[in-house]
Amino acid sequence: MSKDNNVTPELNNKRSRERNAVAGNADDTVAGADNIDSKERVTDNFTETVGDESTLDEIEKRREKRKRKLKKPGFFTRVFIVLGILIALIAFSMSGFFTVDTIDVQGNKYYTDEEITNLAHATTGRNLIYKLNKRQMLKYLEKNPYIEEARVYRRLPSTIVINVTERIQIAALTYGDQYLIIDGKGTLLRITNTKPKLTIVTGFKVKKVELGEQVGVSNTDLFKNLLSLLGSMQSGDVYFTKINVTELFITANVYDSLVVRSKYKDLKDTIDKGRLHKVLDELFKRNIKRGTITISSDGYASFTPEL
Repeated sequence: MSKDNNVTPELNNKRSRERNAVAGNADDTVAGADNIDSKERVTDNFTETVGDESTLDEIEKRREKRKRKLKKPGFFTRVFIVLGILIALIAFSMSGFFTVDTIDVQGNKYYTDEEITNLAHATTGRNLIYKLNKRQMLKYLEKNPYIEEARVYRRLPSTIVINVTERIQIAALTYGDQYLIIDGKGTLLRITNTKPKLTIVTGFKVKKVELGEQVGVSNTDLFKNLLSLLGSMQSGDVYFTKINVTELFITANVYDSLVVRSKYKDLKDTIDKGRLHKVLDELFKRNIKRGTITISSDGYASFTPEL
């Protein structure tokens, strides 16, 4: 009898169970391996998915940045825009909108508006922006002795404004057969052969005659006193037709036949305090136009009908 024939049924059953157990363990091992592979594949797929999303975000950011660059003008584009605006402004400033059609003269009393305009060589029809030539106008104006100060400026869109401060003629010094017209500072404004309707001053020896400059005389201190007296006359509303100056006395004519005699200081004080004005008002009320008013050092005035 062979060995296989001698195996009992119990032994066969035992062996079958062992073989089945081994086969089951092998299947579990294979299944575990499959599970591990599946997990690894899922992890790889997730990593790939995350990487793809990051790449898409980066691409989107670059696309947005490119759009912004396209919308924003470049350096040369900005330069061309600025140049275009400048050219348009220049063209507009040269248009007829800024052509001078009015000349406004201000501050003048001695000269008329037309005379000031002619002195400045100002004309209409020129471009207010580019052809005003302010310096040349000021040069022309300030060359005139009567013009102490001048300003020239634009008033958009089409007006030239000329503002002047004039010197005020206040007296005339005799100079041979001529008269030297001066202002309150002794500046020579003009020379004339015609007797002006101003206070005529005699008694000075003139040494310097130049338009626009102070008249030069031999006795400068006495000339300063005269100018101060002329200032008091203006502020005190007193007018003399003629003043004769000596080193000791001043003789001032209210009329040809009504005179005031005094020392310089006494006459100035009497005018400044209003006393001479009161005396003259009283004489005018009485219709007295002939005589002599003498002012003493104490400020009192006496009147005699004789000259």
